[in-house]
Amino acid sequence: MSEINALNCVGQDDIVSLRIVCTMARDGRQYNLEEVDSYGNTALLKACYLGRFDCARTLLEFGGNIFAMNYFGQNALTLASYAGHLPLVKELLRRRSYMDFNLSSMIPALSVAVMQKHSALEAYFTQLDPQGVQETQTVHGLGVEELRGMMRQAARLNKQKRSAPRAFISNSLR
Repeated sequence: MSEINALNCVGQDDIVSLRIVCTMARDGRQYNLEEVDSYGNTALLKACYLGRFDCARTLLEFGGNIFAMNYFGQNALTLASYAGHLPLVKELLRRRSYMDFNLSSMIPALSVAVMQKHSALEAYFTQLDPQGVQETQTVHGLGVEELRGMMRQAARLNKQKRSAPRAFISNSLR
């Protein structure tokens, strides 16, 4: 069995053990809620990425750092958007503003929702900041409409690739 810590509890979706770890961390005994994995994710970031609402809420209740970012410049909102978890997104936005989250991430939450085709999140983020949709850009300078176009192009290419007859020797084998 692996070591008991907040990251492992989140990975196993073990709320009971996570609450014990959080309580001990709060009391200054042995545990650190801000320990990171090999990607720089804290337990809260990992919970958001996996869409583990109860784990994320528990960590937030015990003071998990809502301002944490991983090594890729992703924050809790970015990762919850990747998971497509609207209730978790709303919980995070109760504790930190949408604008503040987006200013601290390399990829704004709306951009992530567009790339992952999470239309409910796209609509929600657009409702939060209607004017911001036109100005939202990734750190690479890609806007929302450009991302949508890239996703449509990728879908067309994938469809063409699937419908193409198989050759005796596939190009991918050359």
